[in-house]
Amino acid sequence: MRPTPAETIAGVRRILRDVVEPEVGSEYARSRLREVRAVLAQIDWDDAALHLRRQSDAMLELLAETRAWIDADPARAREFADVDLQPPTPARGTESFTELNSVRARCGELLANVADRLAVWIRSHPENPDGRKLLMRLMRHMPA
Repeated sequence: MRPTPAETIAGVRRILRDVVEPEVGSEYARSRLREVRAVLAQIDWDDAALHLRRQSDAMLELLAETRAWIDADPARAREFADVDLQPPTPARGTESFTELNSVRARCGELLANVADRLAVWIRSHPENPDGRKLLMRLMRHMPA
């Protein structure tokens, strides 16, 4: 997730220090202050890590389902043998926002890689609707 809450706060602090503080009486400073207030109002600071945890968990589950789908058929297992689907996973309950963000980013990379390979596989195996359904799910979970 970019920017992280810490990066957003750092940017707000710079604006307050560099723009608002020296120009408190000006219309520009008031305008910037309104923008800062709007940004602060739009972000759910308390739930940022929880939201990231939910995204990461959903992506991890989808990667596990994808591995199970691949392994369920010997032809698929051979075709996807070199596909890495093993994301890093920090110890549950001890992860920081940075660790969760890293897991989410890595899951996104893995989902993108397997989705590319799956799209090629689907074109050569159009008789398999499960592969197409899996690809659609993978694409919905990839980060923007």
